[in-house]
Order: sequence, then C-alpha cells, then structure tokens
Amino acid sequence: MNQSVILLPNWIGDLLLALSVVAKLPAERRSVTTLLVPKQMGGLVELLCDLPQLPFDRADDSERRRSMASVKAAGFGSIYLLPYSFSSAWFAMKAGIPSRRGLSREMRRFLLTDPLPGSLRDKSRHITMEYSLILDTPFNPPEAWEGASVKPYSAHAGSIVYCPGAAYGPAKRWPHFPELARLQQRYDIVVLGTSADGESAREIERAAPGRVTDLTGRTSLTEAAAIMAGARAVVSNDSGLMHLAGYLGVPVVGIFGSTSPTWTRPLGKRSMAMGSAEPCSPCFQRSCRYGHYRCLQNIAAVDVYEAIEAL
Repeated sequence: MNQSVILLPNWIGDLLLALSVVAKLPAERRSVTTLLVPKQMGGLVELLCDLPQLPFDRADDSERRRSMASVKAAGFGSIYLLPYSFSSAWFAMKAGIPSRRGLSREMRRFLLTDPLPGSLRDKSRHITMEYSLILDTPFNPPEAWEGASVKPYSAHAGSIVYCPGAAYGPAKRWPHFPELARLQQRYDIVVLGTSADGESAREIERAAPGRVTDLTGRTSLTEAAAIMAGARAVVSNDSGLMHLAGYLGVPVVGIFGSTSPTWTRPLGKRSMAMGSAEPCSPCFQRSCRYGHYRCLQNIAAVDVYEAIEAL
C-alpha cells in the first residue's frame, strides 16, 4: 500500500474531531499513514496519537519551503485534505503528490485528482461525517467515542474545570460562569484558557473566593489535557478546550450559542451540549447581529449545574 499523508485542520477543535476519525482507521492504513500537523499543534497531537507526523509550517516563506521539502522527500502517494482551503490543495499539488482527495470548494477542483462534492460540508450532521467521507472510512457517531488516556495532573484532581473563553468571538461566550461557581459550593474550580480570558477568570474568582485557581495563559495544550484528565467535569464554551475534554472522555458540558451542537457537539459518551432554542440560532456569527445574545443569556446556570450533577 502506498504511503499516504493526512493534512489536519488548523483550529484545535476541528483538529481533535478529525483526529478521532483518524484513530479509527484500520490497522493496515494506519501503518502507512503520516499526519501533516499545524506547527503549534505538534505537541498535542504527539500526546494523543501514535502516528508519525510532519510539521505544516506556513508562517513565512522559509517555513513554507521547509514544509514543502519534507513532504516531497517523504514521497507520499496520496494526500487527504481535511481543510477545504485553496492553499492546502495548491500545496499538495506543488508537493507533487499524485493522488489528492478533498472537498471541491474554494475553486480548487482542478487541483484535486479525487474531488468530492463541496456539498458534503453539511452542518445538519456532525462534522466527523465529513471527515470520514474524505478519509474514506466508516463513520462512528461522536457519542460512541470512548476517550483517550492521558496521565492526569494530580494537583487539581477532582476539581471542576471552567473554560470561559472562545477565540471565535462573543457569540460563543456564555456569561453565567460566575453564577455557576456560586452554585457549585462543594467543588474547587480551575479556570483554563488564554491570557485573554483573565478577566473572566477574575469574575469567577470573585464569585467563589478561595475555591478558584486561575491558570489562564499559564498552561500549554498538553498541560491543559493533563489537568482535564484528572477533573471531575469540564464546563466549556464551544471551543478547542471543550473538544479536548471530549477527546479525553472527561464528563463535559458544552455551551453553544451561535454555533450548532448538531454539527460540532463534543465527543464522548459522557458529554452534553446545551443551548437555547432561539429563532435566530444557530447563526454561526462571531457577534450577535441583534445585540441581545439570548442564545447564551437564556442558558440558565442552574440548568448547567444540574446537567453536571447528572453526568
């Protein structure tokens, strides 16, 4: 069987959902498969997956040349393009890979030798169906995912992890984390996220003094994985960290505002997606065009609290 390479998506959440499909490839395909991984995700992918990987660096011309040279040197016979960008297909063609399979979108059909209909990007079903079709492998529903084993970080074992950030925009940021913290009086809380989520962490600290550890901007993705692996549960906006919790199989409540749990619900048998049935949702916008954010405001903290207890 020819050696093949899979180009993973750039966004953390999409990458993890794609990785769950890759993990289910049959053994004979895994033995001849390499992953082409966005540079900043290399450590996380190495932690979660045993397949060989090459870095996909595109920050500047020199990095692009290095990526191209390493792919050419590997002599892959085929590439599976999970991103649907024009640039990814152009890269595959310039790398001289004979068989190039991916969605026919962004005017890139002529760059693909095995183009799939662009309509396969269908937000009325889970995105792992799309990835399964591109990878030509059977679909496994996201709720069947068993989780990945990562050694837990013992210092925060048994805590509830909050992930109040979402790089996408305010239409994915639930405002009631402080109220939830007040309700969860029995538990210590760890807040994860980037440094941009620091103010949210401070609001949670003020709501639950003495019970909150703010680690925003202080952990790598691999460290966040180890903290989540030992958590009692995770509460997160629809974000990369939500999908990391789902990938690990940790009980997770995912909060959905402008996006759709039908399309990107978290993985796992112990996951739950919560949203509010608003006429304008899901709109998939970064900010609310009406300015009310009811899709998030109307998800009550007490309902999330009860969901966590049920999980």
